Amino acid sequence: MNCEVVQADCINYMKGMDKESVDLICTSPPYKANKSYESWESFEDYEDFADQWIKQASRILKWTGTMMLNVGYTKVGRNETLPLTYLYHRLATKHGLKLVQEIVWRYFGGMSYKLRYTHRAERIMWLTKDPDNCTFNLDDVRVKEWKAIDKRNNPLGKNPTDVWEIKRVVGGTGSVEMKYNHPAQFPKALVERIIKGHSNEGDLVFDPFLGTGTTCVVAKELLRNSLGCELLEEYIDICIMRGVEVTA
Repeated sequence: MNCEVVQADCINYMKGMDKESVDLICTSPPYKANKSYESWESFEDYEDFADQWIKQASRILKWTGTMMLNVGYTKVGRNETLPLTYLYHRLATKHGLKLVQEIVWRYFGGMSYKLRYTHRAERIMWLTKDPDNCTFNLDDVRVKEWKAIDKRNNPLGKNPTDVWEIKRVVGGTGSVEMKYNHPAQFPKALVERIIKGHSNEGDLVFDPFLGTGTTCVVAKELLRNSLGCELLEEYIDICIMRGVEVTA
């Protein structure tokens, strides 16, 4: 399986990709949350960036393909926030994508707030061009949690529902898997469920904001081809260390 990362701005790179060439886009874009790799001076600047990358992502996504877009929120004032699903739903619709479902990713641990309720969930937007004909392998992601024998139960397990309780990747005493120097690292369990459920072996999985390479690493383990974009050298080095090849 091809498992590659290219050091490039994802918007410019996607412009050079073939139309409708990707089976699954699995990604989490920057949130305009004052991270070291973010440089937008205003929300309008961020909105323009979001519009541009969604436009190109929609162009390269196959008609039967899926985008699983993980987003949180951004602050627009001292104690005023905007859930990014509100922004991205409008932009996705503008560029021909339709929402099948909004999934709640619920986790534990993190900073506590004083001016509002503590944040313990993000959203995953299941987007596609054709909601009636997109890949959904439910049997591959069923959860074996039946507590009693019932003939009505599917022997493969239950539907995982639209609330996913998956631990975040954290360092220190609460670490659940390898933590790299990235403030928003994808948990492998989250990516595994997405790739199993929304692509097939041999498909092409693309992550325009690859970070430390988890999407490509998991895709390779699940016998999918994968490609990701990443700008920062420090994260490219981590991708290489994890077995992702660099494409010129």
